[in-house]
Amino acid sequence: MIRNILFVSLWSMLLFYSCIDDDSTLPIKDISEITIKAQSDTINIDFGYELVFEPEIEQTMKNMELTYEWSYHGYVLSSIGGFLKDSLRFLSNEKVLRHAFKKLGEYKLRLKVSNAHGSSYKYYTLFVKAAFDQGIFVLSANDEKRGRVSFMRPLSREEIEAGKEETFYTSAFRSVNPAYELNDPVDAKKIGPDIFIASGKDKIVYRIDAQTFDMYNMTDFKSGFDWMQPMAICSKDRSIKSYLVLSTNGGIAKVDYTSDIAYDGNVFWENHPPMNKLYEKITGEPIPPSTSVSKMRCYNFFLNHEESALYYIYDLMDYYAYRNEYPDDDLINVVMDKNTMSCLVSRKKENPNQIVVTRGYASNKGGMTSSWVYTYEADRITLTRESIMQSNDAYNSIFYTNKNKLYRWYNWNASPVLPETPVISLDENCEITCFSFTPDSKRLYLGIYNSRLPDLKGSVYVYDADALDPETNQLKLIKKYEGIADKPIKVFWKNNRK
Repeated sequence: MIRNILFVSLWSMLLFYSCIDDDSTLPIKDISEITIKAQSDTINIDFGYELVFEPEIEQTMKNMELTYEWSYHGYVLSSIGGFLKDSLRFLSNEKVLRHAFKKLGEYKLRLKVSNAHGSSYKYYTLFVKAAFDQGIFVLSANDEKRGRVSFMRPLSREEIEAGKEETFYTSAFRSVNPAYELNDPVDAKKIGPDIFIASGKDKIVYRIDAQTFDMYNMTDFKSGFDWMQPMAICSKDRSIKSYLVLSTNGGIAKVDYTSDIAYDGNVFWENHPPMNKLYEKITGEPIPPSTSVSKMRCYNFFLNHEESALYYIYDLMDYYAYRNEYPDDDLINVVMDKNTMSCLVSRKKENPNQIVVTRGYASNKGGMTSSWVYTYEADRITLTRESIMQSNDAYNSIFYTNKNKLYRWYNWNASPVLPETPVISLDENCEITCFSFTPDSKRLYLGIYNSRLPDLKGSVYVYDADALDPETNQLKLIKKYEGIADKPIKVFWKNNRK
């Protein structure tokens, strides 16, 4: 009986399923798949520059709306050593990411792209590098005395192979420090890991990181320094605990490296004598970061035209301050060569055609000692009080400017007559406003103001400091960078961080 019932049940089930249509199917929904393409998962950007990155995105249904979410991880130091990713932070909902990262280092970028069907993710490794590690630094100002910092770093081998051209970044300070305006910049000096920029009008010395140009401190002279009108910064290296700021109105302030606090340094300078001309000579290597021993020496000369006096400070020490008077002479300019021989050029007051070259040695023992004087007659000379003078240690010579011309003088000769023929002659509309040499003294950087350039009127010309062009019989021109600054105030090669 039971067996019959089971048979009937099985037969009924077979009859039931035989009535179902075998051709029926379940519904299938199409999905728009998102693909994020990238030639590389690594992105490199220089610090201070805005990252502008547009991803390449495809989806199978082209008309579907897409949304975007950019976020990133930074890295923090672990308590047990090494680095860990920190929490995810939101950046943007735009397809094109625009963001300036404020710290150097490595970041992990995450892009999330979504439509109504789902999301796709892409991760990139971002390296924010020191954009201003080393290269050519130019401080300039326009007609309204608004300052500008331009910078050009050398190209990497990969960039050269890719055909990239060397270019100056003309807003190096402003891009990193948008809240600050450089008003009336007068000088810039690299000291250790920082660059100091002096503002005459604002009575401020800005302190910026030499690698990133991030301004992180300043010294303000508005309070307690009524007499201060910064014109120049005198420094050595970090083995000296302070640097000097020279005032156009006369007088000197000392600024502590550590605290950036200024104090009056005029106890040795009676009546704040105006310093009409400054010359600085630094010898030896800067202090290494790992030691306090320095072989660097600093020699500073200041001319006072009215008093016909030369002031001298050895190694920025007040107790090594000296004064030399030349009552019969009109002082023109001063320089020092690599052998620390000082060279003062003047005219006789009673006979301006008599040119006097006074040579001697300055040290911690006094001003111009063991002087040797050479006098000669000349109706005109190419050296002026406005001339910028610098010694070239590699080629035992002195270079100086005169408007659109540069002269080379071998002042160590037995008859050190000033030259009449320039080694560089530029167009009449050009003016050489500053210059410097590379650390090995073999290349020359000229800061040039050209009134006929349409926008930025400042340029940098690079020359071989010794070789002459056989066609022009002038120094060999290597490279021109035109229209990269306003009127140049300071140009120098900035090495990497030390």
